[in-house]
Amino acid sequence: MAPPNPPPLPVLEGHDAPSWVLLDLSGYISRCPNTTFASSITSTGQRIEVTFSIARPPDVSHFCVHRPGLAPDDFTGAPKVMATEADLVLFRLPFSRYARPGMVHCDYFLYRAHPQHPSLHLLPYPERTFLDCEVAILRCSDDGYAIAALRNTLYNVPLKEDGTLEEPLEFKLSLYRSTEGQWSSRTLSVAEPLRDKVCPVEETEQYHATTKVITLGGPGGTVGWVDLWRGILVCNVLDENPVLRDVPLPPPSRGNWLLYHKHPSYAYRDITVSLSRDCINYIEMEIGLPRNDPPDPPSASYLEWFHRKPRREVRDGWKATTWSMPIPIGSWKDWIPGCTISSDEIVVQPTEEAALLSVLVGSCPTMSMDDDVVYLLSKEAVTAVDLRNKTLRGVGKLVAGKDFASMHNWTSEISRYLNLNMAAAKREEDKQSDKLKEAGK
Repeated sequence: MAPPNPPPLPVLEGHDAPSWVLLDLSGYISRCPNTTFASSITSTGQRIEVTFSIARPPDVSHFCVHRPGLAPDDFTGAPKVMATEADLVLFRLPFSRYARPGMVHCDYFLYRAHPQHPSLHLLPYPERTFLDCEVAILRCSDDGYAIAALRNTLYNVPLKEDGTLEEPLEFKLSLYRSTEGQWSSRTLSVAEPLRDKVCPVEETEQYHATTKVITLGGPGGTVGWVDLWRGILVCNVLDENPVLRDVPLPPPSRGNWLLYHKHPSYAYRDITVSLSRDCINYIEMEIGLPRNDPPDPPSASYLEWFHRKPRREVRDGWKATTWSMPIPIGSWKDWIPGCTISSDEIVVQPTEEAALLSVLVGSCPTMSMDDDVVYLLSKEAVTAVDLRNKTLRGVGKLVAGKDFASMHNWTSEISRYLNLNMAAAKREEDKQSDKLKEAGK
């Protein structure tokens, strides 16, 4: 259960709206009336109300769910955002104590942002269950939308001696079109599996484990399901006969060779689509720069190192490297190196020394959607680091006692479509409250 009381955020005027936000994916159970309010009915006939509170990064935005007549302790779990795209937010609300990600004991809602008339709609149950990190929303040209989810059908992937697959890779695509009002599903194959040739791993129990999903758009409705260790499965989900295309990520940085495919990938890597929709931005952090003790012979590449044993490393410090790829995606060879920065290169002003620890211990990077800034997560804060200028851009405090470690899908453009003149709304609310107090005297 999320903490019942959402944190206060700096007041934003409508003209000061950020072009994108860091959205807390785990909602609050609280009534927070503002200009983003929308309501609907749950599958059990109960009224549900939703509002969003927006902050400029590195502060974290959040959303609140309220059901009249129910206290926070009456809820069986916190609402969870599954995907966002443009003015749309898909979230689930558990209605049973048995609800889990990917299970059926949840209602699925689609929130549509609008300056005057935001709306909330209950969606029909999917034909197949899926995890929160496996879903994407697509904006369609007819003012409609589509929701796409991709699940593995094969978890133990046998390999031949040459590293190629013994049997075809198949996935289940679930698709919901708002114009049809129903879900459909079909089996898709990977046209040409590449990642085991480009960047092999010790064990391939699972060829692909989706960490996050990126929406690339276009007439075919291009979506990328990203395994942050291994690569992207790209698909035009609106095509009549969609196929999956394997686009490996760049080989791991030297400091992550020993960790590759053995630790949670989101602690070291992130990927996002630029606001202009013209490129994909990718970052890898080496959390702890490697120093060999005793020294191993140097390796020219990951492939050479992978086939050589034993491998020993001692680690300290961190370094980050960025890459980009133009949209539409061509070949995995189109990754373009960006900038590289080490933690000891960051320029911190005397007034910012208190934030230095957050920089040094930060992990779980999140790439900005519109500039060369990375947001690093520590236990108590989100720290913004300008990679190009090697400076600190700000620190946002996190809610105490709340786990943000899995927030690796939390960039959203929802702020561009909301009426954020919340200062005026807050002043009006305070006036009404003062009137009620006066009347009660």
